[in-house]
Amino acid sequence: MISSLAIALCFVPFLFLGFKKVRQVTTYKVLGVYWLLNGLVNLPHIAPIQQAGIRDFFTRFSDWYDLADAPLMLLIFALASTGKWRKQLLLVLSGLVAGEAIFLLAKGYTYCWPVIIFVGVLLVLVYSVIGLWQFFKQMEHDRFENSMVFVYAALIFAYGTYLIIFLLSYLPKSTGGYDLQDSYLMYYISLALAAVLTCAGIWSYGLRSRRRAKAGGTFRPRYSSSSS
Repeated sequence: MISSLAIALCFVPFLFLGFKKVRQVTTYKVLGVYWLLNGLVNLPHIAPIQQAGIRDFFTRFSDWYDLADAPLMLLIFALASTGKWRKQLLLVLSGLVAGEAIFLLAKGYTYCWPVIIFVGVLLVLVYSVIGLWQFFKQMEHDRFENSMVFVYAALIFAYGTYLIIFLLSYLPKSTGGYDLQDSYLMYYISLALAAVLTCAGIWSYGLRSRRRAKAGGTFRPRYSSSSS
């Protein structure tokens, strides 16, 4: 039940792109696509896929998604930033993609997967914490920054939980510290709450923008595709 709810919630941020003001912000367009992919990659967990061809497609899709997950999040962070901080994030993103490619060519997917996942999760956690810290350091915030704080909090919760599950899965089984069913439950609860927090952030941004427009004000998104 919780898994079905969590997967359904993954598609909601993408649906919020129906708000015109939200679509004008490149950060939220990429974020919506990220959650769409997240929902799609988890679909087979709702019900087993019987057809071999479709099952193989989702297996390969999951493999590629694991490789793209952290780079996609770093791209979202970069789009939400400006100036030197954006350039640094893009540099880290380029280094991560290059490192993944070289590592995969040298060692193969099976050997590289745990390392790539671990490094990617750590990077997302670090930059989510930094984003949240930067928000609290400022005294005044615009609508975009107020909405992004929900996103940073969601990612800290989701990736923090995933990191715990990941580490537990690699502990010696003799310690009795890993249970597959408990891990699935933790994963889907964190996924559901992260999706809800993300939806709250995007909803607040789109709703406030619409209210201002109805009141006769003007609105120009700071973080459009032309921002630098």
